[in-house]
Amino acid sequence: MPLVDLKDMLRHARAHGYAVGAYGAVGSNFVAAIVAGAEAAHAPVIVSFAESHFAHYDFPALIAAAQSTARRARVPVALFLDHGSGMDSAVAAIRHGCNGVMVDASHLPFDDNVAATRAVADMAHGAGVPVEGALGYVPGVEGEDAERHPGEMRPTSPGEAAIYVDATGVDFLAVSVGTVHGRLRGEPRLDLDRLAAIADAVGVPLVIHGGTGLSDEQYGALTARGVAKINYYTALSDLAAAAASNALADVEAGYTAAIDALRAAVADEVARTCAVFGAAGRADALLPACRHA
Repeated sequence: MPLVDLKDMLRHARAHGYAVGAYGAVGSNFVAAIVAGAEAAHAPVIVSFAESHFAHYDFPALIAAAQSTARRARVPVALFLDHGSGMDSAVAAIRHGCNGVMVDASHLPFDDNVAATRAVADMAHGAGVPVEGALGYVPGVEGEDAERHPGEMRPTSPGEAAIYVDATGVDFLAVSVGTVHGRLRGEPRLDLDRLAAIADAVGVPLVIHGGTGLSDEQYGALTARGVAKINYYTALSDLAAAAASNALADVEAGYTAAIDALRAAVADEVARTCAVFGAAGRADALLPACRHA
């Protein structure tokens, strides 16, 4: 199946009450495993590249490999720049092959967030690429995510969300309703009434960042209230690290055993969460609703 238009993909998801997983990739083995997991679930999938991870791999080389993997996939795939820092990042990502980009100006005052996001949206739309904006702030709570997403949580205002979407022209909106980047401490408390009010106020698919650690019931509550994209990385990272570490304990097995274990762990978690998000089995129905990217 081909690379598909991300806007079409997420419109279909919102209209049919499910979410597509946007799984963070930090190398070619992650890309292969993410697509393999989606194929096992027969689900559409987004392979996501966070700008904060670019220090750990060669982004132009990895996105080229991801394009090759996506075009050979048996399910619809989109390639996405996550947490792009601004115009230069968005331009580079589109040139290298991302068919969706996020500009994260959520740490800025409202008017500055609008201006920065609007500029990227105008540019990206000229290239036929949809844009995700962010309103409200989702912090990180542990490890690398605490460093990359510092500060306190700021919930998204439904009233401001309507103004923001209209003023920026974004195609999708990332919201803050109680999730955090990284590993959750304690029980997650989602503000579902706030989420429902945001969904009523805006006409675009909603996005959840910090998707790791919620219950199956909470994921269902999110998709029932307009969430069409769920970002998911920390659990993949933890499972991959544990699987590789266990494999490497047997020195005689060699490094390739760790690669195989990593791929299997990531693919299994992707397949499992595709089912939880409601995306499993949707690939064939989605494809006719999507333009090729």
